[in-house]
Amino acid sequence: MLGVILDDQLNGLPHINQTGEKMIRILNRLTIAKHKRGLSGKVLKVLYKRTLERILVYAAPAWWTGSNAQTSKLLSIQRKVLLAVTGAFRTTSTLALQTSSGIEPLDLVCAQETAWYHIKKSCVDTSFCSSGRFQMERTLPVFLRVPSSWTLVQWDRIPTFQDLVIFTDGSKINGQVGAAFCTFNKGAVQEHQYRLDDHCSVFQAEAVAIKEAIKWAARHFPQSNCNIHTDSLSVLMALQNPLLKNDQILWIRSNLNDKIALHWVKAHIGIEGNEAADRAAKNATTKPAIDIHLGIPQNTIRSHLKELLQKEWQKRWDDREAKGRFTHAIFPSVSRTRCIFNKYDIQAVSNHGLCPQFLRRFNLRNCSCRCGEDNLDDIHHYIYRCPLLGHLRERIKPSTPILSILSHPALREEMRSLLKTVFGNERDIFQDN
Repeated sequence: MLGVILDDQLNGLPHINQTGEKMIRILNRLTIAKHKRGLSGKVLKVLYKRTLERILVYAAPAWWTGSNAQTSKLLSIQRKVLLAVTGAFRTTSTLALQTSSGIEPLDLVCAQETAWYHIKKSCVDTSFCSSGRFQMERTLPVFLRVPSSWTLVQWDRIPTFQDLVIFTDGSKINGQVGAAFCTFNKGAVQEHQYRLDDHCSVFQAEAVAIKEAIKWAARHFPQSNCNIHTDSLSVLMALQNPLLKNDQILWIRSNLNDKIALHWVKAHIGIEGNEAADRAAKNATTKPAIDIHLGIPQNTIRSHLKELLQKEWQKRWDDREAKGRFTHAIFPSVSRTRCIFNKYDIQAVSNHGLCPQFLRRFNLRNCSCRCGEDNLDDIHHYIYRCPLLGHLRERIKPSTPILSILSHPALREEMRSLLKTVFGNERDIFQDN
């Protein structure tokens, strides 16, 4: 049904199996392109995030339950992508591959997508990383967004001090949000301050300030011309957007009339009214009680869910009983921006590569290094210490951290040359015990 397979037990496994097979077919073609067309692992990561991951998590709220069977199957599918991106040995742990490539665990992505769906639909409390319930900002149905009767909202960049003059502003300081407007009428100046929920954005505060100014003017000076000034270009642009998204902007647009003129003023250039509104908005953030309650903006919720995913991913990575402790010593923190995509670089950070220690560990060959100077004989032995490769080691010192080597082009190329030499001269460097 709509691309989702629903089985009798509703465990989602048949759907995961089918989408996994589809993804693997695509991945095989991309892997061929990687070797024949020079497609880098970094590009492969982008293609995975933009296409393959979207295929795998499609309609996740309909089939994702978070069971161990689902998690195991998804991570098994994702592992194939991680190996293709990094070029790592197949014995490298999935957690180490995820951290080295900067690709989030797929089960957490599914849980995040499901939580986002529940929040949008105001469903029961979501259990994604203990995120709890969110009251999202109201959005408009599609049929209310583009009515044919709408006209373009006009505004200019010329401040005026005739008739009733109002300056509006919004502010967020120390996590607290305030909105305010100042009125100037025949020498009389008034301030109106409102504190908003702490989760509100500055955009919401700016919109509320304009909305409250319009309400105040309509109530006290219904027959007077009113000039409302704001330094929020984003709100003014939103008013001109035919695809409106929230009810604050719709209310402003619906209540504008010929007696209300909007003006944009540049912030912090010494305009008295704008500076007064700015001070009032900042003071509004310190009010003890919340005056206006608004839902959380969608972008804020999405950012919060991403932060929760990052924390859960970091929690898994910090588990001392988890695999990949060698890589954890190099990359203690997870990051989406990291991407190790060279086969020699991934060996250096995972310690899974062509070396005697690795061959002995997995019972592939009982051998050691011919130099006889290091019983460990791991990957770092050949990067830092092995005298057989001393003629190739010019810049790398025993005290040079792996991270410094990876971030320095010359050091990185020297390290790759060392490991490439080991690959090409295995018979001369290794000896059977």
